[in-house]
Amino acid sequence: MARLRNVALAAFLCIAIADVARGEEAPVSQQLALGYDNEGKIDDSPQACLALVREITEWDKAQTERGAKDVCAARKRHVDAYKALQATYKDFVKTFSVDRRLNLPGSVAAFKTLFKACLDQKFGLTTGGHNIMIDIINNDITTACLVLGNNLLKDETARYNASPKR
Repeated sequence: MARLRNVALAAFLCIAIADVARGEEAPVSQQLALGYDNEGKIDDSPQACLALVREITEWDKAQTERGAKDVCAARKRHVDAYKALQATYKDFVKTFSVDRRLNLPGSVAAFKTLFKACLDQKFGLTTGGHNIMIDIINNDITTACLVLGNNLLKDETARYNASPKR
């Protein structure tokens, strides 16, 4: 009988410890990693844009330079949107990390899923383009999803900051 009580007590303690451990979730990263191709590695330098246009087209000098400017503009929008989302994400994490009642890791995981779904939906509605438009469309689609995500995190943070704290 004593052995059965000891086994039951050990089982109870394991369950209790597991519940406490589950409540003490690991902190979320201060850098948001969304997991898409070339994340954080977009080169919007004039040299990189010009090299891409030269590689995939056989245009004259004026067309090549105009194409490089268009590619760079799309890449810059992407880079700027990525930086803005990272800044907003840091504020989001700082704001929501103080309330232990909330499931911040779960929210971040759901946000990543939402971002991927945005990309899947938008890429599903494009033919992909031709020559430099392949790069421009890819950057513009990713930018749109980054902006959508940035606005969502900004709105959630503002809503939380405006609510009465309990």
